[in-house]
Order: sequence, then structure tokens, then C-alpha cells
Amino acid sequence: MQASDPSPRPSTLSYWLGAAVVILAWAVLELWGLGAVPFHTKGEPREALVVWEMTHGGGWILPKRNGTELPSKPPLFHWLGALTSLARGATDEWSIRFPSTALSLLGVLGVFAAATVLWTPVAGLGAALSLMTTFEWARAATNARVDMTLTVCLEAAFLGFLFFHRTRRLVWLVVFYAGMAFAALGKGPVGIVLPAAVALATIIATRDRSVPRDMHLLRGAAAVLAVAGSWYLLAIQLGGSDFVNKQLLNENLFRFVGGAQFSGGHRHSNVALFSLVLLGLMPWALFLPSIANELRKRRRQLSFSGGELYCVAWIAIVCLFYASVTSKRSVYLLAIYPAVAMLFGWWLTQVTEPAARWRSVVLAGTAGVAAAAAGLLLGVVLVQLSGLPVLNLVGDLLSARDRTNLLAVSQALTGEPRLTVTCLGIAVVALLGVSLASSRGRLPIACGSLFVAAAAITIAIRLSVLPAIARQATLRDFIREAKAVAGPADAMFFYRTFDYGAVFYSDGHIPTYDGSFPAEGSRFLLMSRGEWEGVRARAVNHYEQVRLPSDPRPLVLIRRR
Repeated sequence: MQASDPSPRPSTLSYWLGAAVVILAWAVLELWGLGAVPFHTKGEPREALVVWEMTHGGGWILPKRNGTELPSKPPLFHWLGALTSLARGATDEWSIRFPSTALSLLGVLGVFAAATVLWTPVAGLGAALSLMTTFEWARAATNARVDMTLTVCLEAAFLGFLFFHRTRRLVWLVVFYAGMAFAALGKGPVGIVLPAAVALATIIATRDRSVPRDMHLLRGAAAVLAVAGSWYLLAIQLGGSDFVNKQLLNENLFRFVGGAQFSGGHRHSNVALFSLVLLGLMPWALFLPSIANELRKRRRQLSFSGGELYCVAWIAIVCLFYASVTSKRSVYLLAIYPAVAMLFGWWLTQVTEPAARWRSVVLAGTAGVAAAAAGLLLGVVLVQLSGLPVLNLVGDLLSARDRTNLLAVSQALTGEPRLTVTCLGIAVVALLGVSLASSRGRLPIACGSLFVAAAAITIAIRLSVLPAIARQATLRDFIREAKAVAGPADAMFFYRTFDYGAVFYSDGHIPTYDGSFPAEGSRFLLMSRGEWEGVRARAVNHYEQVRLPSDPRPLVLIRRR
């Protein structure tokens, strides 16, 4: 059976112009300053260590972090990071983050192309630009984590099945099965389960018995198992029961069913999970009620082949799946963001009459409050730059960690104020534009202004705020200074602590010392600051703290006297 393609074909020029706008926005919002922030959290250097092992002779199938610890995730992201590092000749922050950024571009271009074909170029551009400026997507696109890899592969599978269902062209079937295989190599069996569930739901809902027959299920399953399963077989051969327990059981089975066997964290309620997702979808979450209302009004005109109901099924099944998982993180639901963005693009093309008065008032009021808040922040920054330390007054109300971060941001503003002031100024003007356009019922202008505001705030956070915070928390300079003190003939050891960032920036391995202390021990030890303060009195005759220029840091270097 050959399904018809009911939508009019957009012009080639509209494709190229829209794609050019998307690529330009991506370059400014995600590629610009990609390596400016050093690793300062736990997650990024944890994945970066796997890449480092690959580029330094640790193998490409199951490299061990620090030479001892099995990785927690399949290797697709790490392979891409290693290839980028080898091509650039540097295993650094830029190289390891670039796969997420490049895949983000593929993701937003896929959403642009799909929404353009399904509806109009305006829908495609609105979907792509809104997706790029949602908080969670923008964060994942510039992080050295596996989440964007999984999401874009899932998006390929979801869109592949949608267009196969519409056209029955085999090329889309290849995209569907390839997306599943690479998603499984990105984060595990969930990459197969979710597309299969969405496809099954579509088949059941449309009652089209020809779809399973045309899908070449046995060949497709064999191809997916051959691509993804080959790595799993090799990994089991190398890692044995340790690999099976860590990746197959703990990261997948026990994460789903829970119980005492699951050793992971992030045990949140579904209310907390979906609250975080709404925050992650900001600022475009403001339009979710209007999108839902438009879907309700046009429910008799919607179809799976038209794309609208398919996106709803895509969102619903992914949400239901993760709602049933024991471990919950907001980024797990990143897979629904392309579908939400596509529905936003569709909604833009459907709203021909002025929005309901109450929705216009709510949007205008919200944008006005946001503009006032951004204006107040801009005023604080300008006063701070004039020499009056107003941020110090706020710092007295914060925790020690937040006070340190605020001080770092204050210092960054004083040293390089132009970018932050410019971005905040643009955000204030754009938010005022959102409020004014909304109050007059001019939706396209309101959405365009909101994109400008979100883009300006994203740039300010990524290129001004985050680098300042990261410099206070990163161990990059500390470890390099510690290595200079220890010298090439001496080895540093961890003692009662471990830090992925320290290992990554050591450009080697840091073993752990488990012997008696302080009478015995290696010449140089890395300890947590709190641990050292607790043992300093009894260790003072054996060890002394080495004062380094980058102190204070969470770790301290101590040296045998």
C-alpha cells in the first residue's frame, strides 16, 4: 500500500533560507565559546575520561576510566568525542563537547525540515528556533554528556517512522532502524524500546494492518541487533560479569524496576519530574496551554499522517515510560522536546484569528514582569560596574557556595562587562516587545521577540556567568599546579576521595592509596579539604599542606615532610 503525501511541497528557496537562519542561530548560541567553560561538575569529566582513554591507548570497546572503572554508558558519544579530539589534535573541553553541539544542529535541522514538509516553512522555522532556545535543550547541546546523542538518534527514529507511515518509502524505514540502533549505542536498550512503542501505538491507533507487513520487521530487527548488539557482545567478552551488572542490570533493568538492587540516584516523584520539564521548556512552555487548546478545537481534523497526533503520541509514550522509571532526571525527557517544538510550529500556522483576550493578557503580563526583572538585573549590573558593590549585600543572604559564585560573577562583570550589559539590554527591549505585541494580538512578532530575548539571555549565561562560576569550582589549574610541584618522578595518589575532573586534568591516571595513614603513605596525596581538616592535628608530624596559587579548592595537596 502506498500512502499519499497530502501536504503541499515548500519551495527549495524556503528550505535553504530557513536552514541558513537555523545554522546561523546555532553557530551563535551553541558553537560560539564552546570551550570557554572548564569542566567543573561531576558529569562532564566523567564522560570526558572515557574519551581520554580512547585517545590515549585505552581501547575503543570498553575503556576504563582512570584505568580501573568501567564506563556507565555505551560508547557512541565517546567515539564521536574521540574522533573529534584526534582530528583536532587535542582532547579538551571543546573537542569533547562538540559531538553534543553538532548533533544538536542535526536535531534542530531535522525538526525544521519535518515541520516544513508537514506544514509550512514558518512552522519549521518556529519549531527549530524555539527548540534551540529551550533551557534544557540549550544546556544539553553544550554539555559533554550522552543525553543529546540519545535524543537526536531517537528523533531520527521517530521521524523516520512518521514519514515511512506517510509515504511507505524504504529510505525512511532505513532512518527508523538506524536511529534505533544508534540510540541503543548512545544510551542502551531504551533507544529501541521507545521508537518501537511509538510505532506500535501508531499502528494500533490507525488500524493500518499493512504497516507491519511493509516494515520488513525481521530484517530491521536483525540490522538493529547487528549494529548495536555487536558492541554489547564485545563488551561482555571484555568486561564479563562486571559489565553485565553495571550497564545491563543497574543502568537499565534496576533503574526501571527499582528495588534494593538499584545503586543509582535521582529518585524523584513524577510531580517533581514534570515540574522540572516545564522549567526546561521555558520560555516556550508559556504557549503550552494555547497549543493544547488548539489541538482540542481541531481534534476532528487531526491525523497521525498529518503529524499532529503522531507528535502527541510521541510525547505521551516517552512521558509514560519515564514516569514509570525509578530514577528520574529532567534531561531524560529531552526526547519529547523535538515533538513539543514541532507542535509549537504547527500552532503558529493554525492561529489565524487573534488569541483569546485572557491569553493575550497573561502573555503580555508575564513578558512585562520578565522585562522588569531583566531591567532590574541590568540596573544592578550597571550600579556594580560604577563601583558600588550592591551584589555583596545580596551575598549576605546566600549560602557559602552561592556567595562564592556570586562573587565570581561580580568579578567577571567588572573585568568584561560589555557582553553581559549588551545581552541584558537586548533582553529587556525584546521582552518589552513581547509584551506589547501580545497585548495587540500580533503573535508572530511576540514569538520573534521572545526568541531574541531567550537567545540574549542564553548567550549571557554561557559566555559570562557560567565561565565565572566554573573558574571557582574547576580543578584544572589546581591539578596542573599540583603536578608541577610533584614533578615527573613523583606520583600523586587519592586518599579517601576521588574526582573525575582531577583525573582528566592530570592528563594521566591518579591511583588511590588505601594503606595506613599518616605514619605511612605516598609522598603526595590528594584529599578532600574537609578530610584534611579532620586529620590535620594527628598528621602534622608526617604531612603538610602544599599551598597552591589556585587555592582554595575542594581538594588539597599534602606532602610528606
